[in-house]
Amino acid sequence: MERIIDFLKYRYIALGISFLLFIIFSFGTYLNNGFNWGIDFNGGVKTIVKFEKGVDISQIRSVLTESKISATVQQIGKDENNNYIIGSKLHGEGETSEKSYQLVKEALDKGFKKIEVISIETVGPAIGAYLRKSAIYALIIALVLMMLYLAFRFEFKYSVGVIAAIIHDVILTMAFCGIMGIEVDVPVIAAILTLAGYSVNDTIVIFDRIRENINIESKQTFAEIINKSVTQTLGRTIITSLLTLFAVVAIFIWGGDTLSSFALVLIFGLFAGSYSTIYIASPVVLWWEKLTSK
Repeated sequence: MERIIDFLKYRYIALGISFLLFIIFSFGTYLNNGFNWGIDFNGGVKTIVKFEKGVDISQIRSVLTESKISATVQQIGKDENNNYIIGSKLHGEGETSEKSYQLVKEALDKGFKKIEVISIETVGPAIGAYLRKSAIYALIIALVLMMLYLAFRFEFKYSVGVIAAIIHDVILTMAFCGIMGIEVDVPVIAAILTLAGYSVNDTIVIFDRIRENINIESKQTFAEIINKSVTQTLGRTIITSLLTLFAVVAIFIWGGDTLSSFALVLIFGLFAGSYSTIYIASPVVLWWEKLTSK
């Protein structure tokens, strides 16, 4: 006899865990003075600098820290080229991109004998605010389009479950970025959108199995069919998540500072996405079914 795990039995506990994590992450974000928006969304300057001799990233950061400049430093190209991207955000309403660049340039001139500025890319605060709003709008539009497609492809109750899981994953992941102080830039937004697609794919597999079992099992309740469908696809969910996790962990360990935030967000999102598929999407479909049946 096939063993069926009663996942829905713990749905209220799971919902409580999600709510508790959200409260903790939100409080941590508040203590960190909100989200750490990157240059793309906050405004600032990205300067590509070529050093005459080989230097370590730690040396550059030390020089900038001595001048009380908070900046990100990333090496680009081959090691022998000694090219680095230095990103400095705007702090305060009165600071301009030109002033931020001058502070970085003066600090580097003091700390190193000879440097060559290859290029300067500036993002004003108005453009940063516009990009921030655009990223939020893009996420909302993506959610609406996915909901419409799923309502057409399956049934409306399934689209409600998928959207609930995606919103859960996005909110928790953003709150995780806030409490960890992860700089929210374009790669991090790309990671969150990637997780949304991953969560949809994982959830659809379970919902497709639910539809199949509904046509086969006529005597079982809808809750029993959900538990059976989740149990049958559990192996696939674990294997897929583990294989993806291995790849992301490798990026986090060996990808360097450039990809570390991107990979860390994906690692957390993989756990949140696998969890929400079982304990958020499925219970929401069950609740919606009970609500509409009444």
